[in-house]
Amino acid sequence: MCEQRQTMIVTGNGAIHAEPDQGTIQIGITTHAEQLTDAQAENTERSKSVVDRLTALGIQQSEIQTSHFSVSPQYDYIDGQQRFRNYEVQHQLHVTVKDISKIGEIIDAAVQSSATEVSAVQFGISNSSELYEHALSKAVQNAQTHAKALAHEAEVVLNQVPLHIQEEAGNSVMPYPIQMAKMSAAPGIEPGTLEIQATVTVTYSYR
Repeated sequence: MCEQRQTMIVTGNGAIHAEPDQGTIQIGITTHAEQLTDAQAENTERSKSVVDRLTALGIQQSEIQTSHFSVSPQYDYIDGQQRFRNYEVQHQLHVTVKDISKIGEIIDAAVQSSATEVSAVQFGISNSSELYEHALSKAVQNAQTHAKALAHEAEVVLNQVPLHIQEEAGNSVMPYPIQMAKMSAAPGIEPGTLEIQATVTVTYSYR
């Protein structure tokens, strides 16, 4: 009769810290006018002003992309009556910044050149896949350390070759919020360091 295999399941975590080397900014231009053509024309002019200012700072056209564009009528509700107020045109630009030392300057330039909002800044690492592989390796080693400790305490013999390794979903980088207001000087944005995490669930057998 076959001996029933005993198993244990452990979780391993690994993390790598690194300085970001790129960033993204979401810039919005919103305009209003009673005539749709006027709202669109003003938005186009303001958007061009923002793009021209960014390219003057060294941002490539390919690094400036429209992420959202919408046109919608706006209404007031007075005494239960819906009354047309104006048209609203929204244009959102997704800007990639390769030189993160310029992020504060770019935010200030965008706002001073007719942008109405900066929704967020997010820092990233260009070689994040390679760093994640290192974090994943550390996570597997961490799981093995846990398994050995459990086997020692339980006085059992651990089979160090795992039966199964399950990679968990990785974490995402949280955006850095920016105050949506006119700024008299370039804001001091400190990217700090980013943490790339990996988590695995590993099944071991023992006897």
